[in-house]
Amino acid sequence: MIKLSRHIVALGAVAVLHDAVASPVDLSNELPNFFGAGIGSTTEYAGGKDRIVGVVPGMRYVTSGGHLFEWYGTYAQYNFGNLTGFQWGPALALRLGRRDVDDPVVSQVHSVDTTLEGGGFVGYEYSHVGEVPYRLRGEVTVVTNAGVVYSGARVSLNTSAWFPVHSRVFIGGGLGATWVSGGFNETYYGVTQQDSAKSGLPVYTAGGGLNQITSWIAAIYQINPSWYAGAMVYYQRLMDDAANSPIVTQRGTRNQITYGVGIAYAFR
Repeated sequence: MIKLSRHIVALGAVAVLHDAVASPVDLSNELPNFFGAGIGSTTEYAGGKDRIVGVVPGMRYVTSGGHLFEWYGTYAQYNFGNLTGFQWGPALALRLGRRDVDDPVVSQVHSVDTTLEGGGFVGYEYSHVGEVPYRLRGEVTVVTNAGVVYSGARVSLNTSAWFPVHSRVFIGGGLGATWVSGGFNETYYGVTQQDSAKSGLPVYTAGGGLNQITSWIAAIYQINPSWYAGAMVYYQRLMDDAANSPIVTQRGTRNQITYGVGIAYAFR
């Protein structure tokens, strides 16, 4: 049976998953250490409709003590828990900003700097090793940038499932949701009086709450014992105050789609 690792498909996602949850795509932990890269397309900024293409590196490394380090593009985490069962540890995410965008109106709205988010995650993974193996996983991640760019925090809930359809092919999917502080939404979706005077968009003050719901579907193919290829489509639907921002309703779209392909080399 094909042996897979968390997030190989995530290598196929562009590094600018602006409002993606910390771990949108994940697989079982049977694969040893690997490194890889992917290329993908996403919107230029959260809520926008213009698209860009990006490349993201990634790696996975199990320490001699049995702890797991993962780094995928703009996100990294270290698991102090078990490879299956209860998992927990610190998390870091690079949240890209909004600056010099193509849209002539949104470009007049206040720019947002790229910032580093820090926090942690807790989760649980169940792996079934019977005649038809599968895995189920849930995770909660909490991060903040301590007021450097936005105030408050971002909380994400993610679930995923993976099933084999062939000795070399796995398919997976997941659902998630993200809640944010009012300070987060105001930074990324608010329109100040000065912004309004420059851009012509109406003044808008965004509050906190449910920010988005997400879903994804992905596939992994084992090329040979060392090489794996993956593809994914990731969907985000902005909700509530984020979706109602004139940045989104007048110049963009609440439906955000990211897609990509990736390749990874496993080493033991």
